[in-house]
Amino acid sequence: MMTMVGFKILALLAAMAVARHPPARVQSNTSGIATQDFIQKVNHTVDAGSATFKQRYQLITQHFEPGGPILFVQSAEAGMPPINSSDFVDYAPKLGALVAMLEHRYFGDFRHGSYPLHYNPMNVSNETFDALTLDNVLQDGVNFVNWIKKTVLGASNSKVIYGGSSYGGFLAVSARIRYPETFWGAIASSPALNSFGPLSSNQFKFDSAKWASQVYNDVSKDASSKIKTSMLTFKKCLADNTCDTTIPDLNICKNSTSLGYERLYKAVLHTYLAISKFNYPWVEKYPTANPLSDLIQQTQSAKTVGEVLRIPLLAASWANSTTACIDSFNGNISKASQGNIASSQPAWMAITCGYYPINDRSIPADNLLPEAYARGTVDLCSNPAWEGVDYGRENEYFRQKYAITSDILDATERLLIVQNKYDRTAAIGCGAEGDEAADGRGMFFFSLISFLTYCRVNADLRCLDPRSGRLSWRILRSGLAGATRRIPALQC
Repeated sequence: MMTMVGFKILALLAAMAVARHPPARVQSNTSGIATQDFIQKVNHTVDAGSATFKQRYQLITQHFEPGGPILFVQSAEAGMPPINSSDFVDYAPKLGALVAMLEHRYFGDFRHGSYPLHYNPMNVSNETFDALTLDNVLQDGVNFVNWIKKTVLGASNSKVIYGGSSYGGFLAVSARIRYPETFWGAIASSPALNSFGPLSSNQFKFDSAKWASQVYNDVSKDASSKIKTSMLTFKKCLADNTCDTTIPDLNICKNSTSLGYERLYKAVLHTYLAISKFNYPWVEKYPTANPLSDLIQQTQSAKTVGEVLRIPLLAASWANSTTACIDSFNGNISKASQGNIASSQPAWMAITCGYYPINDRSIPADNLLPEAYARGTVDLCSNPAWEGVDYGRENEYFRQKYAITSDILDATERLLIVQNKYDRTAAIGCGAEGDEAADGRGMFFFSLISFLTYCRVNADLRCLDPRSGRLSWRILRSGLAGATRRIPALQC
């Protein structure tokens, strides 16, 4: 018989499946929660030395009740965001949970970060990231949550749930599979579990671009048509060296003519991709609250190719005026042109080269965006010296190596993988909607999610405890009696 605590936690997993995508990612911490340092080993191997570094973390313990769960997030791809930007904070009061966030090693900001001794993100060498391995990253989380259990009164027997999205979702899946005794459950939003490696034989390499194209088409076919026509025009004039006359109303600044148009083309391309995946304001990426809606609305009003292309460029550069000239030297445009959708920090490229070579760059013919990286190998790593020994292997090799094949995921209990709509465009690996439901996998969660969604949206009194007015876990448990068998991983 499943305990009430266990059922509450499972309900949390389901509730998270209908939660919104994580909020804007920022470099500075504005949560008001104290940031502290955890003394972490530089290397966790048995024969490693005693070297340590300070790894930043935040805790929220105000809602914690003895024996309550530990909701754990390891920030990924960027420095540690405010802990109260995590969806876990919303569920802590209901679950009597402790919320913990640990900054990923080698990430931070220009002043502070979880950096080993002498690390300088502005001056890295080929040997800088020797300790940046998947094993070390996962073991950082293990050591940290075990320390919490030992030091927080009442937490010694707490169940730990690992949460994350994108690369952080991959970490959550890996942690649940590799360290099941430490991490009781995991919630992975949009983890890329396919499309590994630079090889042309990668059959999943177009999935990300296909979903991005579908997002735009679903929202507005008119805007999608304008974007497609404008990008094809931009690509052709770039090849013909005629952009000055073909799209004069792009209106680039005079000081930018020396750089040509290639940087601007790449910035537009990557901004379109980013907006389709991350529809929320993101520092250095897009300033408005709802980037996709904003871009679509402006595109529908645009009359020329130049007007269409100016929209993502002005947004990416955070221009204050819609009539401003486009400055190719703008720092944000420069970053966008490099495809740094996830992170502009050097550690992210080291991760891509070293153990997480995901190809989400390839674009097929007949896509919303012009064909790119469709033939031959794709250069995912900008520094060959950082490449892992198996960097050039095929996709299936990595799936086997990381134990993330479908059969293993399906056999893993208390693992929730959420990929749908915006979530799914940020991930690679799931098929069309309904593929997973066809064979019955994850049906318990479908039922639980549906019930929770109905209660939350309709505020149905049958779902509420008459005394507290809150969702009744007793009623939930009663309504789903008999469904508490082994819970398979929900993949799509």
